[in-house]
Amino acid sequence: DYDDDEDPVDAAPAIEAACRPRCMKYLMAYQGCVERVQQDTTGEAHCTGQYFDYWGCIDKCVAPQIFAKLK
Repeated sequence: DYDDDEDPVDAAPAIEAACRPRCMKYLMAYQGCVERVQQDTTGEAHCTGQYFDYWGCIDKCVAPQIFAKLK
């Protein structure tokens, strides 16, 4: 939201913060994976899938709210 003489305010960070509680299971899975990867000695383990699952959940929650704010 902004007036014509003001710079626009990015609503995305606040909306993302509000969406995070809905995506806790994905965040917990990602954090658990990170802990396991830190113990990995092969260097082959990664958490890419869990990372994208978490941010996919955030994006799915954020997108309708962001698009509703566009003029």
